[in-house]
Amino acid sequence: MSNNNSNSTTLASPPLDIIVSEDTISLAVKQPLLTHLYFGDAGNSTHDCLSIQTELELLGSNLFAQYWFTDQKVSRAHYKNIHFAHTPQMMFGFIQLDCATTEDFQALTHKAYSQIYECLDNNSCKHLLRTWNFFPQITKEDIYQTQQNRYEVFCHGRLEAMEDSGIKTKIYPAATVIGSHENNLQIYFLASDTPGIAVENPRQTSAYHYPVEDHHTQPLFSRGLLKTWGNRTHFYVSGTASIIGHETLHIDDVCAQLNESINNVETLVAQANDKHHTQLNAQDDLLYMKVYIRHREDVEQINQVLAARLSSNTPRALLLGDMCRDNLLVEIEAFYQA
Repeated sequence: MSNNNSNSTTLASPPLDIIVSEDTISLAVKQPLLTHLYFGDAGNSTHDCLSIQTELELLGSNLFAQYWFTDQKVSRAHYKNIHFAHTPQMMFGFIQLDCATTEDFQALTHKAYSQIYECLDNNSCKHLLRTWNFFPQITKEDIYQTQQNRYEVFCHGRLEAMEDSGIKTKIYPAATVIGSHENNLQIYFLASDTPGIAVENPRQTSAYHYPVEDHHTQPLFSRGLLKTWGNRTHFYVSGTASIIGHETLHIDDVCAQLNESINNVETLVAQANDKHHTQLNAQDDLLYMKVYIRHREDVEQINQVLAARLSSNTPRALLLGDMCRDNLLVEIEAFYQA
């Protein structure tokens, strides 16, 4: 569990809790919902809230849903292409833009993130905590920017939007960026009126310190982000792969890559506990894990590794998607709630 004495904002921060459901029967959540986020079949959900379906195929089950709720009154609004739900202290937002293969993807990314930063600037929740980004052809060479693929172009468009918006913070959000098989740029995000605490992994080079060529851009995200909500601690772990330093390990071995990815997550939890006085348990406080899989035929092997490494009670979603490097077969993200 977390040591709440380490965060002086605990008493002022409202609660934010997440329930994970793999049942199509709608949960009887009586507190105000910030968002209903789901993969697969929406089921019988009749909640009047911001509801988001991600365009990734869910493997091995029909539904993986998350209900984010608080005890504060939640309002809903939109800004340009963004739909969001918010209280004075928290915001969950969603933007989806069509990205035809002939369109300037850097400009599209810049547009999306410029709208996100403008939306935050017009509200009390100005600090990005967590982002999820999905778009097609993530490692395909971009037709507008030579020697760069779409992921690299995405990183540059995001950086330009940040610079143009006057963002000065060096506390980057935890982030996931995955290639989808649809034709949209989908971004959803969590923001707050107070910043989180960034956590880096000593086994990995910080993404924003990656060595890159002159025409490339470092990915601007934190390996993990801590945030206190009421009497709970959340730890948002970014998309994590089989990378040590900045190099991919275990090429062509999906099981070894998954084990290395889990090792990185557990190291990050230990780092949070050591440097920031939390008391997270790498197994017991793991609310869920998402596993992004390049090849659907790897599902059986991946399930075997997960059965050996995770508690049988830990929900996990297996999602078909492409990683930002062609030599990565799997990527995971984790969410801790203590």
